[in-house]
Amino acid sequence: MSVSHVNQRWAARMKILEERPFRHGMDSPDTPTSAHPGRIDFDIHDVVRIRLIDPSPEDLEAASNLFGRPSRRALSDPDVTVRFVENLSVRGIRFLGSEQHGFTDQGFFLLQEGTRQVKARIPFDQIGGPCEIVCKSHHGSLPLLLPIVSLAALKRECVPVHASAVVYNGVGILMAGWAHCGKTAALLRFASQGAEFVGEEWVLLNGNNQRMHGLVRPFELSYRHVANLPQVSNSVSLSKRWAFHGVGILNGLRRIIFGERPRNSPVFQGLRRATAAIEDRLRPAIEPSAIFGDRIRFGGTPADKIFLFVSHEDHRIDVEPIAPFEMARRLTFLVQHELTPLLRHYGAYRFAFPSQKNDLIENAAEYSLEILARALHGKETCLVRLPYPHVFPELFNTIQPYCKPATPAAVESMHTLP
Repeated sequence: MSVSHVNQRWAARMKILEERPFRHGMDSPDTPTSAHPGRIDFDIHDVVRIRLIDPSPEDLEAASNLFGRPSRRALSDPDVTVRFVENLSVRGIRFLGSEQHGFTDQGFFLLQEGTRQVKARIPFDQIGGPCEIVCKSHHGSLPLLLPIVSLAALKRECVPVHASAVVYNGVGILMAGWAHCGKTAALLRFASQGAEFVGEEWVLLNGNNQRMHGLVRPFELSYRHVANLPQVSNSVSLSKRWAFHGVGILNGLRRIIFGERPRNSPVFQGLRRATAAIEDRLRPAIEPSAIFGDRIRFGGTPADKIFLFVSHEDHRIDVEPIAPFEMARRLTFLVQHELTPLLRHYGAYRFAFPSQKNDLIENAAEYSLEILARALHGKETCLVRLPYPHVFPELFNTIQPYCKPATPAAVESMHTLP
């Protein structure tokens, strides 16, 4: 690829990023860091500062998909630095059994799957403090960057939760849960009722001021989102809508063929997996502004109501108040699950360097629980059980009565729950 072509792609990518809305309270009218093409900074709500050095257009796009728009001003002393290099060759490397990891006396490396080529050097002993990751350029992927940033936030009393968040009628609402549990469906339905966007998939909960911060970044839609919500369908290209229509036809045929017969047969399971695979490949990523317009909260907002979504086999939607500390315990395990990819690689790192321990990584669950307990103290917290696939209007209609401003009696009752 010629230098001129790379420069053209860089300029086109930076033009797209410049057209995204500013993050009020974090960005300033100073010279954007894009004026220095070799260095791009991201400021995650003054909690974590990230710097990319010499990213390719693909690398920059991958970071923007994770963290939103780059900062308008250069940041001093980044917490996480990602340095991109054209060639990441290492001499005298030793490999671990799966060929996903390698190490020398000087560092620990992640390998490209199925090869022995190095794709990144990860300083596990430095995670939580200032650290520098070295990545092979032009891959369009940033290995372990999101969990590394999550741990840096945890060190600063903020817990990253897998959740959707909105402000509805002045009430801050956080909806957490495992993947495919209904969070995005609820977020989109709240959008249709005039709610403001806070975050999707990755939301920080601050243990000191009980506020939540999201990332204004693209998020993915599924077939059911497009099929059930007209205002969402209009934000998706016509070709994607037709493709999703085909997925709907496949689902209809599956119901006709199998009806009420047992669904554990190999044919049914094979058809279900094939349909799901097609749907996953079709998922369009859209900007929050395509759904919420200018109703986007760029700064922190109080987390007033916290819901934990869990799917069940019943066709009903149940809402059960639970104690804030019980919610904190469950969210702690959700946080641990999101850190699983990093923890798996950290185990290999400890095998290679048994004397080099990272206390933050090894005690992340304890730190998370302590911070979450403070963040949720005095809040209204509820467990929501719902069917899958989700019933969109019914989900909103069921939880909406629980989204009113808290009364002193309601807060007191949360503390008396078993």
